[in-house]
Amino acid sequence: MKKGMMLMGAAVLAGGFMVSTANAHPLWMLPSEFNLSTEESFWITVDATASHGVFSFDKPIGLDNVSIYGPENDRHRIGPYYKGQRRSVFDLEIAEQGTYKVELKTPVRYMTSYVVGERDTRRRMMATKIEAASQIPDDAREVTTTMMQNISVFYVTQGAPSTAVLEPTGEGFELHALTHPSDVVVGEAAQFRFTFNGDPISDMEVEVVPFGTSYRDSRMQTDLVSDAEGTVSFAPTLAGPHLLSANLRLDQESVLADQVGVNFLMSFEALSQ
Repeated sequence: MKKGMMLMGAAVLAGGFMVSTANAHPLWMLPSEFNLSTEESFWITVDATASHGVFSFDKPIGLDNVSIYGPENDRHRIGPYYKGQRRSVFDLEIAEQGTYKVELKTPVRYMTSYVVGERDTRRRMMATKIEAASQIPDDAREVTTTMMQNISVFYVTQGAPSTAVLEPTGEGFELHALTHPSDVVVGEAAQFRFTFNGDPISDMEVEVVPFGTSYRDSRMQTDLVSDAEGTVSFAPTLAGPHLLSANLRLDQESVLADQVGVNFLMSFEALSQ
């Protein structure tokens, strides 16, 4: 294993990570409705896929790790879903007034990479630092273990927005909705704050892209960087669904990994004024 590696704790976040908005398999979900004005129970349908395109389908994904949180933050498991050739689909009954949170959080995985041989061949294995220690060659160099997780989320509100599902836990990667996701309006500044284990993530690149990229020459992409408090601010110019994405690589001292890697995507709707 590499000797003398400089590691930082999660509290030392500013400048302590590498960020890339491009990731191998972005996972996102898109509901048929984000805001409902009905007082009666209403069913929405949700598409889910692994795709580099913004709201264009590529590969279906398993949805067993989807959790649904009602307006009182009570957790429910997903019901039956269909896995097709290019997307997965499930239906969701919105039966209570307030805001629901739907989150796809994949199980944590560990990947160890290293360089070996005179040609500096890069090799990888799915293993923690402890597991990899007995498997990698003695002459391995640049050994790094990353704890990886994908998080995809959206919010649906029936009637007046509520905030129970927005409350942070102080654990892992979190988005703090300073602007309620159901109150994002064209031409008005929306603010979101990012933390890891409760600490602000500064200098993180965040990308926001509105739907319809297949029908225009420009992605209309908004590139943001979180400030010292982990906050980004933007004013959407187009009504309709948007996809917010961030990719975090954070050095962290742990017996299992040297880095934390989180791929985060949130679908939300910008409302007309």
